[in-house]
Amino acid sequence: MTSPEIQTRSPASAPPARLPESRDPATGEVWQRYPVADAAAVQAAVARARAAQPAWAAVPAQVRADVIRLFAQKLLARRDEAARIIARENGKPIGEALGVDVGVTLGLADYFVVAAPRFLRARWRRSRMLAAWRKRVTLVHEPYGVVGVISPWNYPMFLPLSSALPALLCGNAVVNKPSEWTPGIAELVKECLHQAGVPADVYQVVHGAGATGAALCESADKIFFTGSEATGRKVAMACAQRLIPCALELGGSDPAIVLADADLAHAASGIAWGRFSNAGQTCVAAKRVFVEESVYDEFLERLTAAVRQLKVGPGTDEATDVGPMIRPEQRAIIAAQHADAMARGAREALRLDAPSGDCYFPPTILTDCPFDSRPMTEETFGPLLPVTKVRDVDEAIARANDTTQGLSASVWTGDVTRGIAVAQRLQAGSVLINDACTSAGLCDVPHGGAKASGLGKVHGELGLQECVRTKAIAADWFQGWRQPWWFGYGASHREQIGAFLVAAHGASLMSRLRALPSVLRLVVAPSRKI
Repeated sequence: MTSPEIQTRSPASAPPARLPESRDPATGEVWQRYPVADAAAVQAAVARARAAQPAWAAVPAQVRADVIRLFAQKLLARRDEAARIIARENGKPIGEALGVDVGVTLGLADYFVVAAPRFLRARWRRSRMLAAWRKRVTLVHEPYGVVGVISPWNYPMFLPLSSALPALLCGNAVVNKPSEWTPGIAELVKECLHQAGVPADVYQVVHGAGATGAALCESADKIFFTGSEATGRKVAMACAQRLIPCALELGGSDPAIVLADADLAHAASGIAWGRFSNAGQTCVAAKRVFVEESVYDEFLERLTAAVRQLKVGPGTDEATDVGPMIRPEQRAIIAAQHADAMARGAREALRLDAPSGDCYFPPTILTDCPFDSRPMTEETFGPLLPVTKVRDVDEAIARANDTTQGLSASVWTGDVTRGIAVAQRLQAGSVLINDACTSAGLCDVPHGGAKASGLGKVHGELGLQECVRTKAIAADWFQGWRQPWWFGYGASHREQIGAFLVAAHGASLMSRLRALPSVLRLVVAPSRKI
């Protein structure tokens, strides 16, 4: 990766916020800007990808898997460099970037290089329908062609590669439009893929903001989008205009339910990490906590004690637990949500100190937060957490489901069987019991949202299925032997067809057996020449 020119300036002198640039949110330092890909540039990139894709798809699946395995080794060798770029662009601590972004990406590669060749292998089987006893059927998985991946800034490595790696392994070409706020790490990923053997035109990166993403929606064969619900709706509408598929992972207002039998110290520690890691900018983080009243006070005490120990500072500082938010405008949204709750009667149970700076918001815990306040009705994408007392588990579930979104949830309990029963009543794409956030990082487990939190899945075999068109091939191995339902109609044909229906679907064994002579006459009768 070439050494970029360092440019320093104050945040006040920054160009428009949506330019693609590597900027440290802790200091405002910009060390690299990237050219914006306009519609013509995106169309040209997709055209190159479309021309290169057939040759890539013709490469044996195991060879493609070997290429991605080599990519993982190259990324592993550059793991510290990658983590520092993420920390400087996103603001999260280096150790967090290393463990989550780089670590989950390596896990994705390990899983998919084994799962993809097995998934793509065609297997012939006999049809289970009696009428099709002569057929041999296989399902063939074919690549879409050019897959567009429009990816976010909060986990700028593993989220785009959750879609891009299986897409490449399935024989697609990929054009990635990374967030304009985290372009540097996208370039490092591209370098590692190309060095591993992915052809340059098979994996491309185009930089820009909304117009660049819109242009990609107008030319790719399928779109994977991760981001806000509002933008996701625009992506879905653009894809619908062209009748191309899309997979969307959108926002979440994820609930955490703490039951009276939970290990409260464990719950407090897990929820504190899940909510305040990445400065609260995590889709599957607990954003609303509901605690049974008998343990509410003790849990709140343990939670505030856990959060009080966190150090807020630059992500590049090894001692930092919570870094800055990525941009001042993101901080402003959280500040407005906080102000709305306070104006409606909420109280601060804890508000940490934070460095001065346009992107820092102090980790804050709210109590008595009205149910119609913004933190309870919107996705809080920052270090702000309302904790609410509920009478019992039924109220907790009702409150948890009282949202248009349904990405993920968590249940904290000493009785896992009870936790599973609660999980089954929650309207969410995934539910964790006694853990936080890791549902998005389980590489072999499908991940995706319910309700307005998205469409489709990533990870697991369902993630591979999102990357292919499935074609059914049914072959008749008895060439020249007429099909019973072909022309040759008449009274006897009708009688034989009726007998066949009884043989196939009759309620009793005797009725089926009595129908067999007529069925045999139907099957072996010569074709009628038309």
